[in-house]
Amino acid sequence: ILIPTIMLIPATWVAPAKQLWSATLTYSLIISLVSLTWLKSTMETGWSFLNPYMATDPLSTPLLALTCWLLPLMILASQHHTSSEPINRQRMYITLLTSLQIFLILAFSATEVIMFYIMFEATLIPTLIIITRWGNQTERLNAGTYFLFYTLAGSLPLLVALLLLQNSSGTLSLLTLQFSPSMQLSSFADKLWWAGCLLAFLVKMPLYGAHLWL
Repeated sequence: ILIPTIMLIPATWVAPAKQLWSATLTYSLIISLVSLTWLKSTMETGWSFLNPYMATDPLSTPLLALTCWLLPLMILASQHHTSSEPINRQRMYITLLTSLQIFLILAFSATEVIMFYIMFEATLIPTLIIITRWGNQTERLNAGTYFLFYTLAGSLPLLVALLLLQNSSGTLSLLTLQFSPSMQLSSFADKLWWAGCLLAFLVKMPLYGAHLWL
């Protein structure tokens, strides 16, 4: 599913202008239908390995299927809104949506926590461009700036927390991390580590007080 999603980007740029939206919608809809097969395979066997760095499990498969279904829904929702724009801008918009799907597939299927972190934060770039270029409100540049700084400030403690975990356990692979000694989280520093792990996700949710970018 990842490779066809990547191939959707060149397909977007070579598709004839008149068939751009219908072709990309059909293509993304086929991908989303195929993604439903993930649900069946992992419910029976638990972990399903794709390669040494990517795997699916009963927690990640619904998120992956939802990610694949969001792209055709986004294309359906925005084709009339962007139809008056130049064709290259329309292609760029679909490319950004597709890149979001690529990053999210890599994030949700990652077995390395650092890979998850990088892909999770990489979604910032296409989201920022979509907000600042195609946002409906006049405050979209302000919103983009808030979004950038909240996300960067919130994700830095998570990166530090992951590096500390790597230092103490010797691995950041979800496959081997479960066999390493568990952290007790008894001291104040341990509680700070836990807060650092949560902060990036609370900002993305977004947490009250960290959502002015909306």
